Amino acid sequence: MKITAKAARKREGLSRYIRLGCPLTKSNSKWCYGMCKPVKGLGFCGRVAPHAIEGRTQKAIRLHKESKKADEKSCECERR
Repeated sequence: MKITAKAARKREGLSRYIRLGCPLTKSNSKWCYGMCKPVKGLGFCGRVAPHAIEGRTQKAIRLHKESKKADEKSCECERR
């Protein structure tokens, strides 16, 4: 019997059908549970965090609230 050498396998990344789950919940789901605090739009797993994406309506509400707080602070300073 002749012994043949094993062919070296090449790593080409992950297959398209493999799902990487959330490292916090150990879940193998397709969606994000939104449990981590995103940093610069990326979650703990390193992928884009959908709960970090802000639409134009959400952005307008946030800016309005920030401007309202700034106005309140300036009014308090003028009263003193």
